Amino acid sequence: MQTPPLAIEALDRCDVHRGDQDWIDEAWQRARIVVCDPETERIDADEDGLHYFDADSAPEGERIYLGGEDPPVFAVWAPVPDGLHARWIGGDWDRRDLGIAVEAIAVMNWRQTYRYHPTTGEELTAGKAGWELTADEGRPIFPRTDPAVIVLIDDGADRVLLAQHVRYGGPSRSASSKASTRRGRYACIAGFVEPGESAEAAVHREVAEETGIKLDSLRYVSSQPWPYPRSLMLAYRASADSGQQLRLQADEISDARWFTREEVRRMWVETADSTPRAVRISIARFLIEQWLDGS
Repeated sequence: MQTPPLAIEALDRCDVHRGDQDWIDEAWQRARIVVCDPETERIDADEDGLHYFDADSAPEGERIYLGGEDPPVFAVWAPVPDGLHARWIGGDWDRRDLGIAVEAIAVMNWRQTYRYHPTTGEELTAGKAGWELTADEGRPIFPRTDPAVIVLIDDGADRVLLAQHVRYGGPSRSASSKASTRRGRYACIAGFVEPGESAEAAVHREVAEETGIKLDSLRYVSSQPWPYPRSLMLAYRASADSGQQLRLQADEISDARWFTREEVRRMWVETADSTPRAVRISIARFLIEQWLDGS
C-alpha cells in the first residue's frame, strides 16, 4: 500500500527519556543536532538534505530532544550559522531527513506560538526536553496539532475537480477557461476542521463553501503531517456529479474546473519548472498521482 511522502517514522521518539534530565544531558554530548531558525521558520539544509552539528559545533539556543538513542537527535532554535542556508523541507531529501525536519519545524512553530500561558499570561518555561511548557499558574501546555482535510473529487469517470486558491492565481476567471491553467497552481479542496466537527463533515462543508458542489460519496485515504505551521492533513477521495453548477467562494477560490487525466498530465509538464519542491511531497500531489495511475 502506498503512503504519502511525509508519513514517515524516522525516529523512535523515546518518550521515556524526555523527563530524565541526566539522560538528556548525556545524550546531548553524542547527539546529531539540526538548527531551526524561528525567524524564517526554516531548517539548516541544502539541496541534498539536513546539516547536522555535534555538541561542540552547534550554536547556542533552546534545545529539544527529537528522539533516537544511537545516536540521539536534537534540534536547536537559533539563527542559521553564517555561510549556511535555511530552507523549507526538500522533496529530494531522503526519508529520514524529511521525517526529522517535519518534526523539528512543527514543534518549533508550536513553541513560537505558545510563548505565554493562554489563561494566566505568564511566560512559559520548557520542560521534558522541550515537549512541555509550564508557568507558575495554570495547566501545562503540550504540543498542538491542527487537523485539516483535503479531498480529490472525481466525476466517477475520467475527470477531477481542481481549484486555484486566490493566493496562487489571479482574478477569478471562467471555470471553462483553459488559459487560466497557466496562471497559477491548481490543487485539491482543503480546509481546517472546525470545533465540534468531524473530519468527514469538514470535507462536505469545505467543498460546498468553496465550490458549491454536493458530494455523492466520500472515503478516507491516508494522512500525513505538514509542519507549516503544525497541521495533520487527512486525505479523502470523493465523487460528485459534474453537471452541478460551480459557485466559487470569491475570497478563497479564483478558479475551478474539471480536468481530464490528459489535461492534468499536460498541466504538470507545463508547470514542472515552477513547482516548489515542497509541493512535490504534498499530500495533494499524492492524491492526484494515485488518480493518474488509476488507483
